Amino acid sequence: MLAVEKTIVYFEKAGKINTEETLRLAQMRAHELGITNIVLPSGTGYTAKKALEILKDLRVIVVGVRRDSFDTNLLRELTENGVPILFSEEVEYTYLDQMQNAFRKLSEGVKACMDVCMIAAEQGVLPEGEEVVAIGGTGSRSFPEGGGVDTALVMIPRKSEAFNTLPEKRERRDVKEIICKPR
Repeated sequence: MLAVEKTIVYFEKAGKINTEETLRLAQMRAHELGITNIVLPSGTGYTAKKALEILKDLRVIVVGVRRDSFDTNLLRELTENGVPILFSEEVEYTYLDQMQNAFRKLSEGVKACMDVCMIAAEQGVLPEGEEVVAIGGTGSRSFPEGGGVDTALVMIPRKSEAFNTLPEKRERRDVKEIICKPR
């Protein structure tokens, strides 16, 4: 078959209001493709908690920014449920500003998907070269309705060294599918 038609969900508004639907759409596509790993950001633990509720049958990897922004009870619950949790400020990786800005043009969530995949690959929590569902969102720092997640992609995780290079054409397409994102 030369082409496959799939649906992309475009949310009219960005932000936290899309969290549960984004997690459900990601879960559905992961099941369709036989993907077992989902990686997602969580700044305060809100998204991590929702993921525990909704994504019970998948391996969830959580990437936060700072350890002290998470409630210690939630950290314990994640650990007890076998959820790897990484914190970006504890991981060394390089991510070119030009690339970050290019991904932000698609959406803040697309840039976040790239971040969490790279961090998880850098730490060896995700195998490089194997499709995963990456989830991202529109941050709340400069967007009051932000937080939570609103973007999901099927993609190939890479460590920052490989991510920041331009390989052969057949190996360039790390983003395989857009599941959902804000308009």
